[in-house]
Amino acid sequence: MKKVLVPVDFSDTEEHLLSAAVEEAKVRGASLVLLHVIEPAAEVAGFETDPEMMRLRIGQDLEVEQRIEKERLAQLAKEITAHGVECESLVRFGLPADEIIAAATELGAERLVLGSHGHGALYHLFTGSVVTGVLKRTGCPVLVVPLRAKSK
Repeated sequence: MKKVLVPVDFSDTEEHLLSAAVEEAKVRGASLVLLHVIEPAAEVAGFETDPEMMRLRIGQDLEVEQRIEKERLAQLAKEITAHGVECESLVRFGLPADEIIAAATELGAERLVLGSHGHGALYHLFTGSVVTGVLKRTGCPVLVVPLRAKSK
């Protein structure tokens, strides 16, 4: 079956993204795969007396976060399935653009549906853009859904 990959960041605009993704899946006769990427935390030196304890605590935090995010994604997948679209979920660790591209390749996704928050150029200069990073490096067709609230 065809697969549409939808990275989800649990922002307040998620409903709009998922609505567009469900429509895309219905049009294409595809299933959805919801992906959430947990970014690695930067280790901050100087705040812990023992670097090994710091790594252990970060590891424990990641396990808790992974469990929570898996549950959230499973609930979203269940809601989408109730609307007649087959849906599964996946949580990965790493840099979002890298993990989105890797997951799309591994799953054989035929399309990506990405949300764009519409941050300005200065924001992207310092932080980069996941959408831009994916667009530059993927060979898979991408549907970009603007998530920014429209001005009145």
